This record gives sequence, C-alpha cells and structure tokens, in this order.
Amino acid sequence: MDAQREPASNGAAGERDGRDSRDGQEGREEPLAAGAPGAADTPSAVAVVIPAHNEASRIALTVLAARRLPGVDLVVVVDAASTDSTARVAEESGAVVVRLGGKVGRTAALLRGIGQVADVDLPGTAPRHLLLLDADLQQSAGEAVRLLDPVLAGKADLVLAGAEPREASAARGASRFARRGIVRATGFTATRPLAAELCLTRAAFSAAEPLSEGSGAGPGLIIDLLRQGFRVVEIPVPWDHRASRSGLRARLREARRRREVRRALASR
Repeated sequence: MDAQREPASNGAAGERDGRDSRDGQEGREEPLAAGAPGAADTPSAVAVVIPAHNEASRIALTVLAARRLPGVDLVVVVDAASTDSTARVAEESGAVVVRLGGKVGRTAALLRGIGQVADVDLPGTAPRHLLLLDADLQQSAGEAVRLLDPVLAGKADLVLAGAEPREASAARGASRFARRGIVRATGFTATRPLAAELCLTRAAFSAAEPLSEGSGAGPGLIIDLLRQGFRVVEIPVPWDHRASRSGLRARLREARRRREVRRALASR
C-alpha cells in the first residue's frame, strides 16, 4: 500500500482521504454483539474469491498476487465453464478451484465461491473475511491491500474500491444510474458502485443476503448495509484491468446492467 488511508467520512460527516458512511467509530469502547454492525468479527484470516471465465493468460498472476496479501490463507477461483486452461492454471498457482458445469453470471459465481469458503471454515472459529476480486487484475491484485487494511483493523465492515476523481467524473450509463440511486436511498456517494472488487466481513455479507441479481448486487449490498448501520467506506484503488470492449455487444451489456440496477433499486 502506498500510504495508510484512514476510512473517511461521506456527506455531512466531513471529508478525509477516503469515504466513510459513519463518523465517531474510533472512540467506541463498548463490546458489540456478534453479527452486529462493527462487531468483533475480525479474524486474521481472509478468503479471496475470484470468478473466472477464459482467463488462462491472466489468472496465474492474479492468484499469486492475491495469495501474498496480508491475512489471506485461501484463494478460491470459480471457473464458469472456461474453454481454455483457466482452471488448471489457477490450481497450479495455488488456488482452490470450483468448476461449474456452465457459464453463469458474476453474482452466481461469487455465491458458489463464498459457499466453498464457508465449507472450509473450521467449526468454532471466526469466519474468514471476504475479498472479492476480478480475474484479470494480474499483479495489480496486490493493490487490494488498500481494501483489506480497514477491515482487518476493525474500522470498516465493507470497503469499496473507488475511482480517482477524474475517472469518477467520467462515469456514465449504468454506473452513474446506480450512483444516483444509492445517493437517493442513503446519502452515500459511491464513485464505482458496480465495481467487482470489494472487501467485507462475513457478518456484513450475511446481513445483506440474499443479494440482488447481476449488476444490481453491488448497489443493493451498499444500500442494505448502510441502512442496517454497517460501516461502509470507499478507497481509490489503481487496478490494471483488461481494456473495455466496445461495439454492439458492449452496448447490449450496458443496457442489461442498467436493467439489473433498476430492479435492485426499485426493490428498495
């Protein structure tokens, strides 16, 4: 991590380096019940869940970088019926691979991966935190330490990967639509509300279930946790993603994402 960033406040709570949904958390001394927002659900162990489809050329470096992150003792790659060697390469790189029989959406793949994490958590021990990453990040997956730090320090329940100011101002389509919906519902501004990368405690994940479908999962998660009093922060992260596609397929995908976001917002 380039510099330690304290979770910052959002809106009326004031401005710091990041974005925070609530203020005054640091001075809290009273114990919290397990499963409550901000509860001491702070194991040192972290599980990384990575959905993948035909990512053989990039998955190895992503897995290796994820395994080097502090607290990570498990990396789960959910291979959604890849036709290349994604599953084999991920396994050889040290990941536990869940092989699906057909291609599924990102949210469905994540749920299968999180289920795998729950299966290997030891009875009587604190459940692992969850770090969700894209398969194409390669070495930049190491930047996820920015998301991990506030959760491991017990200062946040959900940490979103935010955008730099110039990138945030350029957001369009489904992302801008989701951002405005979250602001209307909670007052919180998420610069990348559809981002695939985030870190959260298991208590926060359980409180947000069931997730909305498709691209509505992220906005729905943010709204639900904020309304329940969980601490949500956003920290800019410089990922190295594959270049975005353009053309008809990209426009159709964007239209689908907007429909999924609209359904998630309408249900809240």
